[in-house]
Amino acid sequence: MIEFLALFRVVLDLCVELGQASGRKLIQPVLTAACLTGAYTAIHITKEGSLTAGIRSAFLDGESITSERRRLEEQSKLQTELHQFAAANKLIDQLLETMLVRAGGASRVRLNVIHNGVTGLTGTGLLRYDVTNTVAAPGRLAGAAVTNQPLSDWSDFLPALLAGQCLIHRVADLHAISLRARFEALGATGVLVCPAADVQGKIVGAIFILWDGADAVPEGEALGRLMAAGQHLGGQIAAVLDLQGPPPWPSAAPADG
Repeated sequence: MIEFLALFRVVLDLCVELGQASGRKLIQPVLTAACLTGAYTAIHITKEGSLTAGIRSAFLDGESITSERRRLEEQSKLQTELHQFAAANKLIDQLLETMLVRAGGASRVRLNVIHNGVTGLTGTGLLRYDVTNTVAAPGRLAGAAVTNQPLSDWSDFLPALLAGQCLIHRVADLHAISLRARFEALGATGVLVCPAADVQGKIVGAIFILWDGADAVPEGEALGRLMAAGQHLGGQIAAVLDLQGPPPWPSAAPADG
């Protein structure tokens, strides 16, 4: 807007000078009107990004036509964002399926993504997480997607995640009651958690690999290789999340429990 006003003032001053230099009284108002029209047109051309669109917006389109055109442009942008989000989401599912195969014997692999949640009583923003993607072995429950869960659920393994490490844990030993209850409802007895971190080491989420009671949980070197694969997968998923951006729809209200 400042640039527009500066352009308008320069053009107006030029027109005034031309009008004052002329001996005919009618020249000044004509030149002033011409300069105002030119400045008005230039503003619309700059705003619309092209000569044709700028002239149409300045002189041809009414308010209703302009509003309708902008509505269609917003719809087109939303559709593009939806397709981009869906493509990224499909890629994440494929990566999780690869991890499920790699963790032979596991029942399911889930991606949890951290985000800014509600504001607490102290006025401090509380970090929360969503279960955004889940893949499951044949015949196993994938589990319902949950949203806006408190990050305090991760108290058992958050220090390891922040250090860029994976951690395996028995579900029965988890301190977070709500998280333990959700895992037990699925029949899970063991969980391996690996960080989803970008190249700068920023944690954007975590990958949960779950084993049910009858599943064989890897140990020793096999577990070490699986942890290394989980860390690598977390980096890939973090890169996809960065390209994906937030979902193109409003966030859901916090879930109970």
